[in-house]
Amino acid sequence: MRLYATQTSPYARKVRIALLEKNIPCALEWVDLRAADHGALEHNPLGKIPVLVRNDGSAVYDSAVIIQYLEILRPEPAIIPHDPEARIETLRIEALASGIMDTTVAWVLEQRHSKDCQDAGMLQRARGKVLAALAVLQEEACAWKDVAAVPVLNLAQIATIAAVGYVDLRAPDFLLQFPDLTAWMHSLCQRPGISATAPQ
Repeated sequence: MRLYATQTSPYARKVRIALLEKNIPCALEWVDLRAADHGALEHNPLGKIPVLVRNDGSAVYDSAVIIQYLEILRPEPAIIPHDPEARIETLRIEALASGIMDTTVAWVLEQRHSKDCQDAGMLQRARGKVLAALAVLQEEACAWKDVAAVPVLNLAQIATIAAVGYVDLRAPDFLLQFPDLTAWMHSLCQRPGISATAPQ
C-alpha cells in the first residue's frame, strides 16, 4: 500500500502512527499540496491528504476512514477498543483532537494573510477553542498512566499526539499553560511510531 502525505499534516501523522503501531507495511509518497498536479489528486478529487492507495489501486480517504479501514485490515492489535463504552470514549477524544487540528489549521491560514486583512475576531475565537480543547486533553492525558510502556497506543492517544504535535509546531505558545500535556507527549518521544512521524 502507499500513503500520500505531507510531513507536517497532523491528519497524515495520525494515520502514520496507526500504521506503525499496528505494524502494517506501507510506502510513503510525499506531496506538495501547492503543486497543481500533485500525486494525491489522482486518487482523491479534492486533492486532500492523507490518501491510502490499497494494493488493488483503490483509494481510501480521509484520515478517520483510513483508520477504520486499518482496523478492518488488521483487527489486532486493535487501536479502537471493542468494549462499546470504551470505544465511544476513544472516538470522542479522537473527534476532539481532530477539532484541534481543524481549528489550528484555520488559525494558521488566517495568520498568513497580511496584518490588515486578518480577521482578529476569528483568530481570537480559534485560539480560545484550541485552548479549551487542550485543557480537556490534558485531563485525559493525566489519566493515561505508564502509556509509554503499553504494547500499542489507542486511537485517542494517537490522535492526541498528532494534534498536540501540530499545535507545538504551529502555535507553541498555546501549550505554555499545559505543562502536564506537554510532558506526557514528550514522555512518548522514544517510541518509534512517535519519533519517526514527528513533523518536520
